[in-house]
Amino acid sequence: MRAITKRFPGVTALDSVDLALHPGQIHALTGENGSGKSTAAKILGGSYQPDTGVVSVDGHAVNFTSESDALRHGIVTISQELTLAPTLTVAENIFLGRLPTGRFGRVSWNSMNSAARQHLDRFGVDVDETAVVGNLRIELQQEVEIARALSTPSRVLILDEATSSLSESAAERLLSVVEHLRDRGVAVLMISHRMPEIYRLATEATVLRDGRVVSTLALPDTKESDLVRSMVGREPGDHYGSRAPEHHIGASNRPALRLRGFATTDGAVLPLDLDVHRGEIVGVAGLNGSGKHGLGLGLAGATPTAGTVEVNGAGVSVHSPAAARDGGIGYVPADRKGAGLLLDRSVTENFSLAQLRRFTPFGILRGTAERSAVAQAIKRYSVRTASAATTVRVLSCGNQQKIILGRTFDLECPVYVLDEPTRGVDVGSKSTIYSLLRAEAARGAAVILISSELPELLGLSDRVVAMHRGSIVGEFSGPTMTEELVNHATVSGRMQTTPISTIEV
Repeated sequence: MRAITKRFPGVTALDSVDLALHPGQIHALTGENGSGKSTAAKILGGSYQPDTGVVSVDGHAVNFTSESDALRHGIVTISQELTLAPTLTVAENIFLGRLPTGRFGRVSWNSMNSAARQHLDRFGVDVDETAVVGNLRIELQQEVEIARALSTPSRVLILDEATSSLSESAAERLLSVVEHLRDRGVAVLMISHRMPEIYRLATEATVLRDGRVVSTLALPDTKESDLVRSMVGREPGDHYGSRAPEHHIGASNRPALRLRGFATTDGAVLPLDLDVHRGEIVGVAGLNGSGKHGLGLGLAGATPTAGTVEVNGAGVSVHSPAAARDGGIGYVPADRKGAGLLLDRSVTENFSLAQLRRFTPFGILRGTAERSAVAQAIKRYSVRTASAATTVRVLSCGNQQKIILGRTFDLECPVYVLDEPTRGVDVGSKSTIYSLLRAEAARGAAVILISSELPELLGLSDRVVAMHRGSIVGEFSGPTMTEELVNHATVSGRMQTTPISTIEV
């Protein structure tokens, strides 16, 4: 890519960017959300066309007008954004646009299902190839997306936050496949906010800031702190910060959130008890399928539940999202784009979505009051947007997430349930989100933090509970709150009493 420039209304996403990929090498493209990484990947993958500049393959200029054009040149993209057809089966999605045919041009369904099974097994995806994609959990859908991409022969593989929705085991399988492809001579462009992944795989990192290349650094010779400094333009600080918990747990202090026999009727969460006090952040750890996401959906009123829920001592019905919110439970979903945003609506509409009653007395929208409140929220939550009228779809992941968090925190609920609040978010936006989260706890809110990133849970939480097969199997605080002990509980389903260092493997 030479001198690539791409503009959107009010924003220059890329400004004369150069980028070179070589066979058998993994090149990281890094920077904060909004720096232009995904735009560069979409131009290389054929989704966008540059305003100026040249893309060349083997020294010959090309003009990709679609993703199909890029695919014909062997350029395959795996992104965090799902592009599956939800009403089709897993196998149909894997071979979408290239269904195998037999005599008389008829689709060979048996051949398609058999080949799909082979691709799924190659990546270790435990899902029925005849299952309808829309019925699968978001994590499994992401794995199907990856299996589809890897079923296509590639010369260039683009990973755009491909592991952000995956469990640790699934992410490890994908990274192993990427290493294998690299060894076979495939050129890889890797976009990731997970520093361990970058330092494990990449030999070079190009840093974008505000749409421009600011440096290209050799890895692993460059320290992580230097790479982060180049990305954010300032000294990297302590992501998680520190705070004095506001809660005082005792017999006379009733919890802000009290669950007794709480379960989801689909079996994802089995009957459990949990207390969360004012000002307390309780982390929830677990593998995919452990019930951690089901716990969040149940408390949000998105799935039927049993048992009792109390907020500040009063019983709360969570039979619907509106009932849960009215009962004092604010929720941020794990699936930002599928369940959290109206992508083709404006920043203003998305911000005010949760508080329409505030701006519509007698059913009439007070536009001036809405615009004023949203302008303040954009500033308060550090949302980078050309204007409040900008369509949310064109914003970076970090800014999209700030909108969801901001409108939720503006409700000033006594309880918050945050499911993967920093998934696919850059280091700078993470710091902002962590500050917002700590501020809510300092205000006295009780927070349940569900995350697949153990360092995040351990850095922010006062306590961590581990879930396994729908149940809470352990609780950790103080000196017991370590990655080894929490990991052991989430994998094995039981607390470890023997020091990890003495266990024979």
